[in-house]
Amino acid sequence: MKPQLKSLQVYSAGLSDEALKRKTGYEGEFSRLASNENPIGPTPKVNEVLAASLTGLNYYPDPEANALKEKLSTFYDVPAEQIFVGAGLDEVIMSISRAVLVPDGDVLTSEGTFVQYATHALIEGTHLKTVPLNEGCFDLDAMAEAITDNTNIIWICNPNNPTGTHVSETELRAFLNKVPHSITVVLDEAYFEFVDAEDYPDGVKLLKEYPNLIILRTFSKAYGLAAMRVGYAMTSKEYVSEFNKVKLPFNVTTLSLLAAITALEDQVHLKSYVAFNKAQRERLFAKPYSKHFLPSQTNFILIKTDQPQALFDTFIQHGVISRPMPIGVRVTIGQEEDNKKIDAALTAFFGE
Repeated sequence: MKPQLKSLQVYSAGLSDEALKRKTGYEGEFSRLASNENPIGPTPKVNEVLAASLTGLNYYPDPEANALKEKLSTFYDVPAEQIFVGAGLDEVIMSISRAVLVPDGDVLTSEGTFVQYATHALIEGTHLKTVPLNEGCFDLDAMAEAITDNTNIIWICNPNNPTGTHVSETELRAFLNKVPHSITVVLDEAYFEFVDAEDYPDGVKLLKEYPNLIILRTFSKAYGLAAMRVGYAMTSKEYVSEFNKVKLPFNVTTLSLLAAITALEDQVHLKSYVAFNKAQRERLFAKPYSKHFLPSQTNFILIKTDQPQALFDTFIQHGVISRPMPIGVRVTIGQEEDNKKIDAALTAFFGE
């Protein structure tokens, strides 16, 4: 066994609804707001397409995901050969790590960001170097100062998970201009579709300027296909060629590919959900207790508190499953009834 695995913890998605009911005594239906899933669901067209596509399941899927790549190529105006498709961003991140990380290199990222960057640094036996967040945001100035000759890859989550904050285009460009092209920079934009900040950088538009840049996006969040596991990277064809060498041979199922294509084609449904999410987010930010929130450009809110377990327990008492963090609790913005529970829980906890 790899010795570094001894310190690695198994990913925990939390207790099931039934286990939580037994543990807490709560008898109602829980609102599942711990994993930033789309509470509305994907376009209804996905179910129609999948129901009509249940033949041929005895054959392997297209290992190159060509039909989806062509759709993404047209949608983003990026050559298909510069697109890599994986079984969710988890597999994309794993493939990047397997292809890029070297034992004597450094992985550079933030302390308070998506845990899988650090997980794969550990698995691949590399050195992890982290920089503290600055008021919940990636501190790109501090990260630039942390770059050394050993820096192998840099991970930036924008908007950041779990804080919901973002870095501006000015900040990002200034940072990228300081990074040698020999260092891979990954810009994880899993929550891209939710952003309405005018100063937010669209990573795809930066690809031609920075050959060492990789952009990540997913169908799990705004498109509502978390169960289908489809994520993708856009980058240079040289990177894609290397990722194809380390990915699983038939990594994305036929039904998952069909679902992703169908979801991508229904932009009306996507925009409707994004608008709904924004309205619900603004409603929560209008409450007095929002002074405890970090700014959010996503479908979740990070609530700052030095008593995260107590706040988590309060959410449970109000029928909400949230995600406790060292600096607070993250909760997904749900449907209206879910958000009424959030409101009641936060009012009870903060007394505001």
